[in-house]
Amino acid sequence: MDYLAATSVAELTSADDLAATVAELCDKEAIRNLVALYSIARDDDDIDRLTPFFAEDGIFEIGGSPVQGHADLRAFYLANMHKYRTSNHVTHTHVIELAGDSATGVVTGHAELAYAGTLMVAGYRYYDDYVRQDRRWMFAHRRLRFMYAVPADQLATSFVDHLRMRWPDEEPASADIPESLDTFPIAVDS
Repeated sequence: MDYLAATSVAELTSADDLAATVAELCDKEAIRNLVALYSIARDDDDIDRLTPFFAEDGIFEIGGSPVQGHADLRAFYLANMHKYRTSNHVTHTHVIELAGDSATGVVTGHAELAYAGTLMVAGYRYYDDYVRQDRRWMFAHRRLRFMYAVPADQLATSFVDHLRMRWPDEEPASADIPESLDTFPIAVDS
């Protein structure tokens, strides 16, 4: 994503410039609605609303493992929904870059999750590819990357560690971000 372009304002010197800018704002708002409604459908365990947010060949990827197509996505989400008693996914920031009938986006957020009798908190980013079909924006590819996922009572002590993935009954593991980013220091001593 071009960070400088994403923070620049277009010059509006003609009616065509204005019309293009309004169309861009409408597209971005529709994509933001897609992301917000995805979180709401996920928290409501509403599989019938969730699956159509993806293109027919859409992909959801977690831990480097992709799930593709409506049938497999439906099975994945149903299994996932049965793991959590309740969940609350909250979107914080969302930056979108448009390119005709496709777009990319980065979404930051956090979640509270009731998992295996434990209140978990998670910080995450979605790296998204969107596609517009029949005037509606959908996910073409949604990649979930975690900054942390820890029991709520361990957040203060685990956030300073690189082992910030602490699901109940699993060994602590490294988080996806920021350590995997090119901009992150090679070695960090704690």
